[in-house]
Amino acid sequence: MVKAHAHNIKLLISLHSYNALEGEKDFYGQRWGTGDFYKNHEAKEHFKKRIDHVLTHKNTITGKTWAQSSDYIFAFEAQNEAMHSNVRPRCPLGRPWLTLILQKDPDSLVKWQCDMGAAIKSHLSSKGDILVSTGGGSYLATSLLDGYFSCPSLDILAIHAYGTGDFDKAALTKYVDKAKAKGKKLVMQEWGACYTNTGNNKCTYGNSIGADKRDQNIKQWAASIDSAGIPWFYWQIIPNKDPHQDWDYEVGIDDANWPALKAASLKACEAESAFDFSKWLPSTRC
Repeated sequence: MVKAHAHNIKLLISLHSYNALEGEKDFYGQRWGTGDFYKNHEAKEHFKKRIDHVLTHKNTITGKTWAQSSDYIFAFEAQNEAMHSNVRPRCPLGRPWLTLILQKDPDSLVKWQCDMGAAIKSHLSSKGDILVSTGGGSYLATSLLDGYFSCPSLDILAIHAYGTGDFDKAALTKYVDKAKAKGKKLVMQEWGACYTNTGNNKCTYGNSIGADKRDQNIKQWAASIDSAGIPWFYWQIIPNKDPHQDWDYEVGIDDANWPALKAASLKACEAESAFDFSKWLPSTRC
């Protein structure tokens, strides 16, 4: 975070990822899997201890805890893509397990996000100099569940979307209007233009869509998000040449498509945001 600060960048920090649950890569995934983690009281209490641990950790360079580091941190979120809808039935620890499908159980996720947001806020200054975000969903609608708009502990509702219809101004504007009415902020936290011709929301191995076509998609979809007044992050910018593996949304710095993404980013600096983030941003931008 100190290195980012030297470049006038603040961080949005996710405290966990759904992927760790799905892959049983840590204690939470091994014990509760992708279902009961969001409903089980013991699981919630364990995760709150994680929040306590991270936000009270003291940076050895600055001497400040992470919760006190508003010069370095823009926002915290409890988990990346919590309760992502693409889950599979499993039986962890040899016990029968019912898989929760997000569309069938949004209330559990809303309550979890709201409770964990409150746990994060309990460590933050009353000045509100660090925001609390959600970690997005599997697409536009699941990123912006109705209950999020009335949860007092959530400041930012993050959008993850790769289906091209979710980039349309009309699709986005209705949520912008709702967020403004409810005192929330939106960020397009993940979007990307696929390198392959397999379909933008199915960006797996395939043939190149072509550099010119991909440039066009990047500029077109970024402009649409700009026109809806939503700030955006691109998934994913990497420091090396894109190896074109697996889900291929990456753009490498100084690689093909980098000039188009850089141009789209500079255009975003000129766009009018529907939300005022000036209090939380570095003084010098773009």
